[in-house]
Amino acid sequence: MKSALFTACAALLVLAPMAVADWSDNFDSYVLGSGLHGQGGWEGWQGDSTYDAYVSDLQACSSPHSAAITPTSDIVHPFADSLGEWEMTAWCYIPTGSAGDQYFIMLNQYYPDPNNWSVQLQFDSDAGNVIDYYSSSTTPIINDQWVEVKVEIHFSNSTYDLYYNGAFLASWNWQTGGSDKIAALDLFADPTSSPTTIFWDDLELVQTSIALQQSTWGGIKAIMQ
Repeated sequence: MKSALFTACAALLVLAPMAVADWSDNFDSYVLGSGLHGQGGWEGWQGDSTYDAYVSDLQACSSPHSAAITPTSDIVHPFADSLGEWEMTAWCYIPTGSAGDQYFIMLNQYYPDPNNWSVQLQFDSDAGNVIDYYSSSTTPIINDQWVEVKVEIHFSNSTYDLYYNGAFLASWNWQTGGSDKIAALDLFADPTSSPTTIFWDDLELVQTSIALQQSTWGGIKAIMQ
């Protein structure tokens, strides 16, 4: 009987569940022109509504709406995820003639904890480049079409892989002196660079595999005894 239970339990250890969306947002249910702060879990940086972003229909990856990141935007969606393997995807539209610096940021710690950054993907429209802040890897910005940004997060070794338009851009440590958690997504326009408005749509955070919790393993051992 124990051997049969062991076989079943071993299967639980090695089988990963199919990817399921833990969180997504396409902004389509929000009122056109409304601020994201206070909707769908979004907030201005550290709860300050002056850093708001706005629902727009000027561009949309999935109709009718997207999020317009304006020159004063610093809009954050907090999370509390860890363990296993994760994938964040987001679609970005940068019009020709855009200027300044915009950022796609993921943090492993976020206010009120000490902030700690993991991913900082810079869109430098003046130079026409997408830049991974930590590795300094670059690729040209693609204008006037929706382009996918993808981050594959590996908590098994505390790293991430970063892709732009389906092409690999960089790998780096998920955290240095922070936490192995997904604490927040931050869409930020650097006001010191005189940025122009860009658009984000169809954001999704997916868990692609789950680490076995300590309590789960304890329950399996109890059954086997």
